[in-house]
Amino acid sequence: MRITISGTPGSGKSTVAKLLAKELGYPYLNFGQIFRAAARRRGMTLEAFAAYVNTHPELDRTFDAQLVARAKKHRHLILEGRLAGWMTKRAKIPALRIWITAREAVRVDRLMQRDGEPRNETLRKLRERARGEADRYRRTYRVDLADRSPYDMVIATDDMNSRQLAAVILKEIHARKARH
Repeated sequence: MRITISGTPGSGKSTVAKLLAKELGYPYLNFGQIFRAAARRRGMTLEAFAAYVNTHPELDRTFDAQLVARAKKHRHLILEGRLAGWMTKRAKIPALRIWITAREAVRVDRLMQRDGEPRNETLRKLRERARGEADRYRRTYRVDLADRSPYDMVIATDDMNSRQLAAVILKEIHARKARH
């Protein structure tokens, strides 16, 4: 089964995707890591690279084409990325599509813990990133990130840890496997 994990920064996507990959024995593709590696190769910060990609939409298209190609190649795979659900849906690739989110304050707390930056800086970066991505994806793909219609599951993780989130998703995976 292909599983896409999409959602907001700081919602727990990467952590749960890694847990699911380990539990299921599936390969795991993290689009954020690909994006960060591309920024490093260019000697750019994540923020600077995102601004650069904003004016070079062909880069987004190239990255997302790689995601779709991997999804087509593997029947069992965890794909994590903001547009993974949208891209697999548009390419008519069967998948369990999951959107994960949490309230902004919760996400800021998580990102502060992960990145070690002060609250005001974390909040500024989070909001700037959200605006930039929303605009970029709307322009490049005509995707509204607020539209959850491609997703089979939408999960708020405000009061969940990663193990609880993984358990919710695994329950759905097992239920789907039992039906097929």
